[in-house]
Amino acid sequence: MIWLLALWLGLAGSVRADELSLGDCLRRAQSLSAQAKSGLIKEARARAAVQEARAGLLPQLSAVGLFQQSNNPVIQVVDNNEAALRLTQDLSPFSPQWERARQKEADFRAESALQAANQQDVALEIKTLYFSILRGLDEAARLTEIEARLENVRETMIPKYSVGRLPPFDAVKIRASLSALARRRDFVAAQTDEDKETLALMLGLKNGDSLSLRPLRAAPPAMPPTPDERTAAGDNPRLLALQERIAAAESGARAARRERYPDVRAGFDYGYMGNSGLFNLYPSANYPANAYGSPLGWGYNASLSLSLPLWDWGGISARVAQNERDAALARANREIERQKLAANLSGLRLRAEAALADESRMTALLSETRSAAEVQTRLYRRGATGVLEAVDAWNTWLDAMITEREDYYEYLLDLARIENALGRDTVSYE
Repeated sequence: MIWLLALWLGLAGSVRADELSLGDCLRRAQSLSAQAKSGLIKEARARAAVQEARAGLLPQLSAVGLFQQSNNPVIQVVDNNEAALRLTQDLSPFSPQWERARQKEADFRAESALQAANQQDVALEIKTLYFSILRGLDEAARLTEIEARLENVRETMIPKYSVGRLPPFDAVKIRASLSALARRRDFVAAQTDEDKETLALMLGLKNGDSLSLRPLRAAPPAMPPTPDERTAAGDNPRLLALQERIAAAESGARAARRERYPDVRAGFDYGYMGNSGLFNLYPSANYPANAYGSPLGWGYNASLSLSLPLWDWGGISARVAQNERDAALARANREIERQKLAANLSGLRLRAEAALADESRMTALLSETRSAAEVQTRLYRRGATGVLEAVDAWNTWLDAMITEREDYYEYLLDLARIENALGRDTVSYE
C-alpha cells in the first residue's frame, strides 16, 4: 500500500496543465462568455418572434363552447348550447401580417449579425490578453537573462573593488541597475499574473496559476489584403445588423399602412349545436326545429367577415411615422458606422505597417547590440574599459529586445483589430 501511495503521489506531482493554443482559447471563451450567452438568448427570442409572426398567416384551429340562457320574451330563447371546433383564416391580400412576418425575419437577421459582432469582440479581447501574456513572459525571460549577465559583471567587479582598483560609484551603478531590473521584472510578472487571471476567468478556469499558453510562431504573419470599401462594409456584422434594422423598420411601416385596407376573414365551426328553444324573433313565425341545428345534434356554421377601418384618431399614421423614423435613424447610424469603419481600417493598416517596419529594424539591431555588449564585457574583464560601459551596453541590448517584442506584439494586436473591423478571421497566428 505504501508503494502504491508513493506511485500515486509521484504521478500527481508530474501532472501539468496542457498548453492552450490561441484557437483553443477562442473556442472556449466564445462558448462561455457572457456576451455570447446574451447574444444567443436574444437570437433565440428573435427566432421565436419569427415563428409567432409566421403562425399568424396560417389557419387557426380552436375549440369553442357556448352556453346561453335567456328569458327575453321577444327572442324567446330558453337556452342555447354549442361545443364545436372553429377554423379561421385571414384571406385579405393586404393583411399587415405578411409585413409583420418580414419585419420579424429582419429583426432575427439583425440579432444574428450582432451575435457575430459579439463573437468578434470576445475574440479581440482574448487575443489581446493572449498577446499580453506572451509579451510579459518574453520580457521576463529577457530581464532574467540581462540580470544574470550584470550579476556576472558584478562578481567580476568585486575582486577589483576590494583592492581599490575601482571607484565606489561603479559599485553603486551596477547595484542600481540590478535593482531597476528586479523592479521591472516584478512589475512585468504582476501584470502577467493579472492578465492570466482575467484570461482564466474568461475560459472558465479556477485560476491562472496553471494556465500554460502555446507560443506563437516567431515570424510575424502577413498582413491581410486591403478590401475595397464596399466589400469591407458588406462583411462587417455591425453594418449588416444596421441594414437589417432598416429593413425591419420599413416592413413595420408597410404593415402599419396596410391596416388602412379592408380585412377579410373566413370562419368555419363544426360540432354540437343544440338548442331547446327557438330563435323566434317574431312569435308568429314558424321555424323548423333544425334551422340552426337539431336539438342534441351536430351541425356547422360558416362565416365570412369584411371590416374596413374608418377612423382611429391617427393611430395608424402614428405607427407609420414611428417606423419611418426608426428606418431613418438606422440609415444615419449605418452611415456613421461606415465612416468609422473606413477611418479605422486606414489607421490600423498604417499602424500595423509602421510596427512591422520597426520590428524588422530592431530584429536587425539585436545581434549588433548583443555583440557590442559581449565585447564591452570582455574589455572590462581585461581592464580596458570601465564597468559603466559594460552595464550601458547590456542595457542597450535589453532596450532593443524589449522594443522588438513590443513592436512584434503591437503588430499582432493591430492585425487582430483589423480582423475585428472586417468581421472575419483572416490571419494565421500559429
